Amino acid sequence: MVIVAKSPRNISYVILGLLILHWVFFLTSGYTLLPTNIASAIFVPVWLVLCVAGSFTAIYEFKNNKYFAIPVAGLTTISLLFSILAHGIGEM
Repeated sequence: MVIVAKSPRNISYVILGLLILHWVFFLTSGYTLLPTNIASAIFVPVWLVLCVAGSFTAIYEFKNNKYFAIPVAGLTTISLLFSILAHGIGEM
């Protein structure tokens, strides 16, 4: 018996791509190219918006395609924990 999963929606691909793009931008020190006040003003809100969008995407896709939803949920969870950690360290 072959299990055929539905194809993920295009918006799900966009959210996953934005999560990956944001991680690449962070890991390659893209925020150092921006002025300090702008980088500090957009860093945490961008992480949180992407985490919320990733959560909704993972919940929706879990009903349709579990093989796509699990990596999105994992990346979203890692991003959320990292954003909370970064915000906590930044407030010290």
